Amino acid sequence: MTRSHLQAVIPIVTACVILAAGCGDDKKIVEVAATSPIEVDVVVSSDSIDTGVKVTVQAVATVTGSESKLDNLAYHWVATGGAFADADVDSTVWTAPDSSSLYTLSVTVTDGEVVGIGTADIQVGEYVPADSPFYRGASYCSLCHSQDEGDLDQYLAWSQSAHAGAIGALEEIGQEENSYCLGCHTVGSEGLNADANADNGGYDETAVDRLAGVQCENCHGPASDHPGTDGALGSVEISFAADLCGACHTGEHHPTFDEWEQSAHSGTVEGYAQQSTSCAKCHNGYTSVEYLDSDDPDNFADPEEVPSEELAVTCVVCHDPHGNDNPAMLRNASVNDAVLPNAVYVESAGAGRLCMACHNGRRTEEDVAEQLSGGSSHFGPHHGVQGDMLAGVNAYEEIDTTFTFASSKHILVEDACVTCHTHPHEGDLENGIANFTGHSFAPTVEACEPCHGTLTDFTDVVAKEDFDGDGDVEGVQDEVQGLMDLLEETITDLDPSTQADFEADFEGAIGDTAISTLAQRKAGYNWAFVAFDGSKGVHNTTYAVQLLQQSIESLDTGKLAKAYMLIDGK
Repeated sequence: MTRSHLQAVIPIVTACVILAAGCGDDKKIVEVAATSPIEVDVVVSSDSIDTGVKVTVQAVATVTGSESKLDNLAYHWVATGGAFADADVDSTVWTAPDSSSLYTLSVTVTDGEVVGIGTADIQVGEYVPADSPFYRGASYCSLCHSQDEGDLDQYLAWSQSAHAGAIGALEEIGQEENSYCLGCHTVGSEGLNADANADNGGYDETAVDRLAGVQCENCHGPASDHPGTDGALGSVEISFAADLCGACHTGEHHPTFDEWEQSAHSGTVEGYAQQSTSCAKCHNGYTSVEYLDSDDPDNFADPEEVPSEELAVTCVVCHDPHGNDNPAMLRNASVNDAVLPNAVYVESAGAGRLCMACHNGRRTEEDVAEQLSGGSSHFGPHHGVQGDMLAGVNAYEEIDTTFTFASSKHILVEDACVTCHTHPHEGDLENGIANFTGHSFAPTVEACEPCHGTLTDFTDVVAKEDFDGDGDVEGVQDEVQGLMDLLEETITDLDPSTQADFEADFEGAIGDTAISTLAQRKAGYNWAFVAFDGSKGVHNTTYAVQLLQQSIESLDTGKLAKAYMLIDGK
């Protein structure tokens, strides 16, 4: 006889414990304490057997404290394979499955208030891992991580993800036995704490179905020592690092990690933004995960304190690694009705709402009014104003209260930001040109071609008219840059006494009430809005042109005498 013991050491949570009724509508909610008064030994008649053999298993419960009674306990057995003759008694018979592997049997014992948990490992067949910690497979993790009360079932969500079916992707192209590919499509060769040289029960040692696909242990490490004692995680870890995903999502076939490393998302913003509670939801990845996956990100409360460790916008910030029902496993902000700071909903943005959750100007009408009247050392919208520009909202439209501002149609592009900034397309691998996954987040001309035809550069998209009045109809970005230069010149030249201040530090002078006038600040806010967007009109040509033209006109009606005035947005 072999005896295995595990005291319930899971941190206090509300858990679904499967009782005699099974995991259905009759599941009962009990408390699993950090140190349970119910200790459980699992006794098995043999821990190493052949396939199809029956063994007797028994749960021996020890109860401490007066709250629990030995004669008032309920039992329930689960296993990562095989079958129980009766799963709801203290002693039962387990029949091993037909495939060789290491199987885990687990029993929960409860008096209705607290729970004790006992487990035992039984080796079926000949192979036994020589090194520890070793791999168990996702079915072991499902024993606990499939009934998270009040949260998504992690095991079920993962099982429906592309990661779970990674071996199937190889089978479709006839590469399911290609060792080069199997390393990333199974458990044990790639991932956290993987050691291809260790005899630790990975797919490279025992090619069994329970280790096929990308599973929990690829990301958390081998789980033979989990859970640990006193609430510790044991041999598993939690990592937000991008290079964990990058171990497989790299190279010419799928250079996701390589592209991300080139992006601004891969860097951390040092100093204030990382540690400020009002900035952390977009600038510290640990807080961003909570913000972007909130059921109500529009009403997300700034944290009271920020994690001392800084984290860039890594893969798991935007993607839920456990899987969900959203496209590409994006966080919930991509499907919620994300709202811009002045309560403008952008329902047509699709998955682009995930981007807009952070890439917005963070200014309400009241904020703008305060800047215009009192100035600001950070004058203008927040520098991530792209969402507002794309939607055509939140600039200072009162520059002319009789004018009706319009918008171009890029907001109607399906999934908005995502379509243009993560536009995947095939490379030319034979000539050394890698595939493009879009995770540099730099827009490509290939994304424009369905609507604008073949392009070699964004400047090939020619404006409809001469908006800046320089006598030439140029590319959209050149026309908008011309208007920005003209507005800067108009503001600077408005008062000779302050001209030198504007020439020395234009942005600083706009926000300084000792230098700028109210009229200059009103026009200057729109200059900052277009400048901080960074697309030079690509995100919303009509809105950008109209803002700049109307701001110039508010200061000097003669500056655009030769320009085509964009009135109706057509």
